[in-house]
Amino acid sequence: MPRLRPLVDPAPAEIARLVTSTLSRNVSRPAPSQLLALWLYLPLRMNTPQGPIDVRSSLEASLRDCRNATKRDANGNVPPGADAGSWLGAIGYLALLDQIGGAVINLHPSCKPSGGSCVERALAHFTDVTGDEAICLYALRNSLAHDFSLVNVPPSTVRPLRRRKLTRLFTLTRGAPELIQWPSADWNPKRPNRGDATIVDVQLLGDLVEGAVREVRRVYGLGALRVRSDVTPAVWRAGRFFRHAV
Repeated sequence: MPRLRPLVDPAPAEIARLVTSTLSRNVSRPAPSQLLALWLYLPLRMNTPQGPIDVRSSLEASLRDCRNATKRDANGNVPPGADAGSWLGAIGYLALLDQIGGAVINLHPSCKPSGGSCVERALAHFTDVTGDEAICLYALRNSLAHDFSLVNVPPSTVRPLRRRKLTRLFTLTRGAPELIQWPSADWNPKRPNRGDATIVDVQLLGDLVEGAVREVRRVYGLGALRVRSDVTPAVWRAGRFFRHAV
């Protein structure tokens, strides 16, 4: 197996060069390594004949919005006294896991994903949560993303064991001792007044995803981060970069 070569963070001048050489539609086959650098290290303000523009990546944009929604600072930390409990922030961070798992892979993950979802893949490749915790967070992602509710009932076509683990009534909180507090009795939609809620701390959820982003950058620095091979580089580029006037 070839030895991985560590990478260094690109300088702003290099980022500007990559924007010109990689994001133009005239480049029909952008280099995946250059797309990764831009995805991780944008934004960049550029001067054009029409005026200044910001060139941004979906990673940076979603991370900034998550931090704003949860009152975090520019480094992703919660200042003393700030209230980081936000449903919008929670679904934002879960969507960010979706984006990471759908965009990149770690060549040397610590474990296999608990399922085929992008959320579970991101958690397996860039965090140390267990398989059951990953399934639970995927269930929370579904409950919030599909109808912004606290209940997730998967389709009957899902395998019985996985369906039981995905069937959840949630309570979202802040200040809990751990990310997930498991119910003493499973909740069942056929008996909705029985069973207990699964409690998820939304501030710790944000901390988890902030850590996943740092791990993505660390893995990139080790040379072990790759664009997923089931999407062409041109399609990958189309969905993950945008420009807007300042």
